[in-house]
Amino acid sequence: MDDNNGKKNNTKYETKEDGTTTINNKEVFSKIKVEENYFENGKVINLKGKNQYYPNFIDVGGNQKEVFKEFIAAFSDLNKTEQYNCELCESGLLVKKDNLDNGIDNDQKEKFFSKISTLNMAHNKILGPSEKFPNSYWNFNSGLKICHFCTFLLIHHHLAFTKLSDGSEIFINAPSFKLMYELNKLVRELFGKTDVDSTKKREILAMSVIEYTRRLQTTLGQWNAMNIEIVIKKGDEIDFYTLPYETVNIISDRAIASILSDIGEFAIFDSVISGNYSFLQEISYKIIRASFKNESISAFIKMYKNQNNSILTAQKILKLYATIIDRRRLYARTK
Repeated sequence: MDDNNGKKNNTKYETKEDGTTTINNKEVFSKIKVEENYFENGKVINLKGKNQYYPNFIDVGGNQKEVFKEFIAAFSDLNKTEQYNCELCESGLLVKKDNLDNGIDNDQKEKFFSKISTLNMAHNKILGPSEKFPNSYWNFNSGLKICHFCTFLLIHHHLAFTKLSDGSEIFINAPSFKLMYELNKLVRELFGKTDVDSTKKREILAMSVIEYTRRLQTTLGQWNAMNIEIVIKKGDEIDFYTLPYETVNIISDRAIASILSDIGEFAIFDSVISGNYSFLQEISYKIIRASFKNESISAFIKMYKNQNNSILTAQKILKLYATIIDRRRLYARTK
């Protein structure tokens, strides 16, 4: 349910279009099942030792486990937190470590809070700087001062990525929080359980835009269309890819997205995102000619529903071509 300010209302939180989220019920932190989610066989991740994303966030022996439990629960108690000038979010929240006294070891508490005081590899293995090698990106420091709430959010960043069959992970970035959320939800649905790898990044991004347009019956604004990118993480390498603006402009047209989805042929889809629109005319002609001669059309189209209705399929492809040409003319006039 949306209110008049464009916010998505929920009993637990409110999310604005720009991505700003307000947590209405802070007691949710005291109800988090820390043991079940963050340690051995954790549903979120096992934070102990050299884990894949946040190495040694909790020591190997688990001596800081109780400190971490109290750390999370403290976000529910205003008496245990204070405002902090975070260099990441600017208006941060800090847990008062001296107020955590639920029988936890003071030595382990000091070690834990010292470890998370500045952004480092414990927060993120790839992006966090090493304590021993300050560089110009971090203003010649070993890291940024980061608040404890940002720390809590960062140890969940891996949940936003969709893992592909080759072990790589992908995330679609967009200017609008709502658009970004919907696109990544589609990516997980379409590609999270299929045999596709990150070399198909162009196809993954294009298909996500098409399905977003088709399912939500909406179009992208110019700013959104120009600034959608796919982030690919494989091992310690991070790569980015964007589609040309004209391609996004074409495939985010509702009529075009609908026809593409209806046809469902990869060759047609690939020709559109490659900008090879003349191929649509050529293949339509070949399908019609082969149909009149009672010849096989399997070399042109692969899906049984299209082979069984070849003339109708050719008509759909020609309609797609005509719609694209009209869209390009309209786009040229409005540039």
